[in-house]
Amino acid sequence: MPIIGSAWFSMGAFLLFMAILNYLPDAYPNHIPSVLAGNDLMRASFGAGFPLFANAFYTKLGVGWASSVLAFISIAFIPIPFVLYKYGPLLRNKYSKIARKDL
Repeated sequence: MPIIGSAWFSMGAFLLFMAILNYLPDAYPNHIPSVLAGNDLMRASFGAGFPLFANAFYTKLGVGWASSVLAFISIAFIPIPFVLYKYGPLLRNKYSKIARKDL
């Protein structure tokens, strides 16, 4: 049932993008346009790069396994918003010179 893999991929991508789009402007308020432009550039790069290997990916693995691999990758990304919530202050205070420190 490849549609189940597609559902997990969609949920993982949605949760990750929404959390990152809310986190980045709050963490870097003086650089909001640059931060959001960088995020969009990375997202568009992945979107532009996927068609370059998608045909070979789905041909070699088949629809079921190729969709499952994408779902497994998305499942691995689901904890990222929670990790940022828990360790965000530590990361901003210790490793960033321009991030907001009072969040």
